[in-house]
Amino acid sequence: MPPVLCIDISMHPDAFGVVGKSIKLKCSFTSSYPISDIVAVDWTYRQLNGGSTVTILHFQNKPYPILEGPFKDRIIWEGDVRRGDASISLTDLRLTDNGTLSCIVWNPPDVHGNVPQTKLTVTIENLFFQFNTVILLSALVFIPSALVSLLLLIRMRRSINRGRTKNLKWRKKSPIEESQDCVYDDNENTPLHPTLPQEQSPGCFMKFCLRCLDDSDED
Repeated sequence: MPPVLCIDISMHPDAFGVVGKSIKLKCSFTSSYPISDIVAVDWTYRQLNGGSTVTILHFQNKPYPILEGPFKDRIIWEGDVRRGDASISLTDLRLTDNGTLSCIVWNPPDVHGNVPQTKLTVTIENLFFQFNTVILLSALVFIPSALVSLLLLIRMRRSINRGRTKNLKWRKKSPIEESQDCVYDDNENTPLHPTLPQEQSPGCFMKFCLRCLDDSDED
């Protein structure tokens, strides 16, 4: 039995287009037999919601686009069969163009092979553009808000720290707190004031007593 010759066809599984724009649908093939003048290509289309499969373009030496149907006057041949390219372009895309397209190639005696499909999805706007727009708008709103919040927090923290420092500076100490500020000499039991010389210090006990007397007079 002679070996069975097969042609290998490749297409992208998904294609995304925008209403009113054009899209190129790529189809490449390799054959175990040299490309001849009788090589033929058929592009077929089937709507997304089902229905019959229709041929929208036939190529043999030159392209023959359909004269009637959903892609009338909107198909452009972009291929070069000598280089294994059978691509086409669809122009003026519409939402009703959503569906599956197939590329079938015959290069006798290579007439058997796989039949790949491309699922065409047409949207009003480019999905990638929509995604980038959302990211950009989020960044324009979030970054300034975060900076303003950070500055407000820094100013609030500084105000709180200044208020605490001012309160500590002007708060009147009690006699017990002033007695705790005294420093005791290691060799003597007499407390010394930390800011006055030792020979001029009245002693913490004396200060405590004098402060108590002052408070009693005020009362």
